[in-house]
Amino acid sequence: MSKNGKNKSGKHSVQYRKGQQPKQKSETTTQAPPMQNKTQTIDFSQAVRLVFQATDTLFFRESRPMESMGELQSVFPPSVRTLAGAVRSLIGEQQNIDWQAFHIAKGNELIGYGDDLGKLKFQGAWLSYNGERLYPAPLLLMQKENQQKDQKEPELLRLTLAKKGIWCDLGKNARLPELPANAAGSKPLENTWLTQAGLTAVLQGNAPKIADVKKASDLFEREPRVGIARDNSNRTVEPSLLYQTRHIRLQRAVSIELDASGLPQDFPHSHIIRLGGEGRTASLEVKPENKTFPKAPPIGSNQGLILYLLTPLQLKQQSKEWQPFPNFVREEREDLTVWTGSLNGIELELHGAVTGKAQREGGWDMAKHEPRAVTSLIPAGSAFFCKVKNGDTETETAIKKLHNQQIGELKAYGYGHLAVGLWND
Repeated sequence: MSKNGKNKSGKHSVQYRKGQQPKQKSETTTQAPPMQNKTQTIDFSQAVRLVFQATDTLFFRESRPMESMGELQSVFPPSVRTLAGAVRSLIGEQQNIDWQAFHIAKGNELIGYGDDLGKLKFQGAWLSYNGERLYPAPLLLMQKENQQKDQKEPELLRLTLAKKGIWCDLGKNARLPELPANAAGSKPLENTWLTQAGLTAVLQGNAPKIADVKKASDLFEREPRVGIARDNSNRTVEPSLLYQTRHIRLQRAVSIELDASGLPQDFPHSHIIRLGGEGRTASLEVKPENKTFPKAPPIGSNQGLILYLLTPLQLKQQSKEWQPFPNFVREEREDLTVWTGSLNGIELELHGAVTGKAQREGGWDMAKHEPRAVTSLIPAGSAFFCKVKNGDTETETAIKKLHNQQIGELKAYGYGHLAVGLWND
């Protein structure tokens, strides 16, 4: 930072002060306990679990630029690109990489270059609450507040596909999601996560228990901040340069996890790193791989599959028409519109889907020193109603090739992670 308050790019420095603090108990916002020396041996030839714990607030800016109007929100959980970038930077520092020579050589096999991760591979990002991994709540879940006084807990319901198709922009007889008969007054579950038991219930075709549902308010608070640009040479504020951001303050029991493989053997077991925007810091700790994952239920020949996205999905759109997956083609049948194609070698018929708003993802390209092009992703929690073309002879194979597997682009980053559930049509 130069004496006149400008950084190397010539821009003025920005200093932030806290806005109004959310009302919450002090014990839920205390900093993470100090990191201790670990005697546990980690085998980096196997996959490991990276645990990020915030030391204060975190800020993961949305795709809008800083100079845009209005308050800039934090995207949470953060993009896996953000976490992967922090890990790659740490490896580079530990290996004493000459970044100028690294850029000229277009990277190395250890951490790659740009979208190429080299030997690295990631899965996630996941949230963890009291050490238990959480999964994005499927968007087909609805919550209904009970009107009866003796029933205090809300009721959870599932969207279904309409039996009959309607004429719409998707086709002549497209089956759209519909509410069950008793769902009047229900609302979709947004910014919600499920425990492993909750996701298991969903995969079995049921609704989870309320105890297995974690809402955003249970995990973190959004904290407003106001930033000002100042000239340090004369200690004055630059006129008209105000910024409003909204940080994330995690509850003490909440951490961010990232499954990783291909890390070097001298990767530090614990470290303090910069994570996200505004120079925020977090502790990084290496732990053994989390091998628990909800099992797919047994599925018969008269039943279908529901493919649940646990992480965002990036696809190359190959047609002007809506395509749920690459190379899927719309078929107009006599009384039904379906999309047919292959995923991981399994021939499928897609009958309908419940998807959320497109997730816009940008960021900064550290290799090219320029903003990354903003892309649209299918958000985590989206659900796709499918049937295997060859019936029960391929159903077991379909589960093996799709459950806890990935589809789409940039699989090394963890995009397109699937879980397979039961669909009783």
